[in-house]
Amino acid sequence: MGKLADKLSTRRLTGPEPEPVVLSRKRIYILPTGYGVLFSIILLIMLIGSINYNNSLGFALTFLMGSITMISMLHIHRNLSGIEIKSGTTHSVFNGENITYPFTINNSNKKNKYSIVIEKSPDNIIIDIPANSAISTHFDIPSDKRGHTRIGRIKIFTDYPIGLFHAWSWIIPDNHCIVYPTPENNAPPPDFETQGTGNLLSSKKGQDEYYGLRQYQHGDPVKHIAWKQTARSNEILTKQFTGSGGQTLWLEWDTTDTMSLEHKLSRLCRWVLDCERNGINYGLRIPGNNISPGNGHRHRHVCLSALALFAV
Repeated sequence: MGKLADKLSTRRLTGPEPEPVVLSRKRIYILPTGYGVLFSIILLIMLIGSINYNNSLGFALTFLMGSITMISMLHIHRNLSGIEIKSGTTHSVFNGENITYPFTINNSNKKNKYSIVIEKSPDNIIIDIPANSAISTHFDIPSDKRGHTRIGRIKIFTDYPIGLFHAWSWIIPDNHCIVYPTPENNAPPPDFETQGTGNLLSSKKGQDEYYGLRQYQHGDPVKHIAWKQTARSNEILTKQFTGSGGQTLWLEWDTTDTMSLEHKLSRLCRWVLDCERNGINYGLRIPGNNISPGNGHRHRHVCLSALALFAV
């Protein structure tokens, strides 16, 4: 019965939903719990006995308990109805690390919400939400592969107030992140000293000689913005110069020819991190994607995302 109920209650959920997701009456489902079924059988036996013996007190008690049952069903629906769920920003992680999916549960009603359970297998979060307030919480879910990943379906349910009924709803938040490849352990470092036209090309980057354009990155000097080229395109471009500054490396796909696909991505991932740690300006060349040299958090994310999404 549980699997059938879950299948029927999720038949309209085909993908991520616009946020915030509001639990309206049309998407809340209610069924009796095991205790509720047992309680109903007891009430039926009491009713049959009252009829058989024409017992007025038996009728009164049976109808009283039946009324409490119906009222509890109204209360459990009201306890779940009107809740708003909105997901937060999910930060990228490396494959094998936990992905933190934050979200906020808002209760704009004048009534408190009690014993609300948010379930994402195998974890449950149980919260009470005061009237006209919001509570922030999160799930930590291990990542098991690189690329785009979503949290998927989340079940929100409650058995409040007396456990005779189970009310639930399903949501699919529009919450996703990019899982980077696992950095290779004990990988040989990129050759910071290589000169010429090798697989890892090293050149000097400073402010002497103009050698090209790239997309603007946070922290680039305003005086280096190529205003004419920017006006002719849909993006802000920055001039680059060679001279007496730091090194610039090209991280090349071809230097990992003898490795498996995942091993190649793992090594290039490690090299990106090594370049960032050493303050080296670096570019990335992989099949179908050339990323111009740069440095900084945004550039790191662009390079690692390219590796994460390669051939997926």
